[in-house]
Amino acid sequence: MIRFSYRAYGKDGVETKGQIEAGSRLEAARLISRSGRKLVDLREEKVSRGTASPIWAKIMARRSISFHRLFSELTILLQAGFTIDAALKAIAASQKGKEGLADVVGSIGSGSSFSEAVAKLPDANPAVVALLVSGEHSGRLDEVVSVLATMFEEEKKRKTEVLEALLYPIFLVLMMLFAVGIIMFALVPAIDPVFEGIADKRPVLISVLSAGRLLLLSYGWLIPIGILLGGVAILYARQTAAGRDAVSFLWLKMPLLGRISGARGCARYLHVLGMLLANGVPMKKALELAASSCPVTAYRSKMTSIRSAVTAGVPFRKAAKEANLFDSTSLSLIEMGDEANKLPDALKRAAFLLETETSRNIRRMLTLLTPAITIVMGGVIGGIVVSVMDALLSINNLAVQ
Repeated sequence: MIRFSYRAYGKDGVETKGQIEAGSRLEAARLISRSGRKLVDLREEKVSRGTASPIWAKIMARRSISFHRLFSELTILLQAGFTIDAALKAIAASQKGKEGLADVVGSIGSGSSFSEAVAKLPDANPAVVALLVSGEHSGRLDEVVSVLATMFEEEKKRKTEVLEALLYPIFLVLMMLFAVGIIMFALVPAIDPVFEGIADKRPVLISVLSAGRLLLLSYGWLIPIGILLGGVAILYARQTAAGRDAVSFLWLKMPLLGRISGARGCARYLHVLGMLLANGVPMKKALELAASSCPVTAYRSKMTSIRSAVTAGVPFRKAAKEANLFDSTSLSLIEMGDEANKLPDALKRAAFLLETETSRNIRRMLTLLTPAITIVMGGVIGGIVVSVMDALLSINNLAVQ
């Protein structure tokens, strides 16, 4: 597909600008004309042939749309009686310079649905696309947009709370590193020459700090290079399915953080699946969309196996249990919902409980983080002070001798 930039006039005489993807220039012009607009200018976008790698493009990529703002404003306009086309045009007009919104409006004008237009964005969220598909399928797009607005609002609030809670622990860590740095680069060099020729009298911690200082002075420049190379390696690995699975699997192995990420991934899967089924999307399609929406890529193979098992005739509750992804509470709700023919409600309830438990674990972790760092900081600084005092006493003993 080729991307074209265009200028056109609508039936109301208002000039619009946007982008459209088509197989050829003629097809692009036909799609624009079919939408009832008079084409003024159509240009093929030039693709840069530079040497920039996909990794660098990934690093420099920016989010094309603020989904939180988009769905919040869409909810207000849809509740006021606007159609989806008119609401999007109004939002695009109020947010000039947002290419993503212009792309969405242009795609819809070319005959694409809202979900298809969002799916074409480079930073499209699979969960958002899946829920939009369900809303279009059931004719309740306004309700789905409202749910998405609430979801992004809660996610934004959660991120803000986490960042605010991390500010003080980060400050403590920086202060600890600053104090250790002063001791290592100012105090230790002043004490270390006294022990020349009598290294066996030097306190152990002073020896460690002295060796660390020499190591940083000699090879400290390798640290930022190593961090940069590590980040590039992770981005490169995430370009492939196997790499994404490997990174995700390693993250899941991390203490506490892996458990929280896994629970949130399962909660997203169950919530999206429940919404899709409630809006009348067939089970096979719903399982496919829900699996693609899970942010934990290491889980997607098991979620795909659930879809394969259900397609082969295995009950969903049995396939979910065999996948070994969900906790006992979620499995109990799934089993009861499946037997009572109320699976969508059971899935959404299980997702809610998982999200609640995850939020509780995050709060506990952040609550314990500050005292834990304070204890470590006190232990490190206290150990260094004791070692320095030991060194000073050793100096006095040497002077007496």
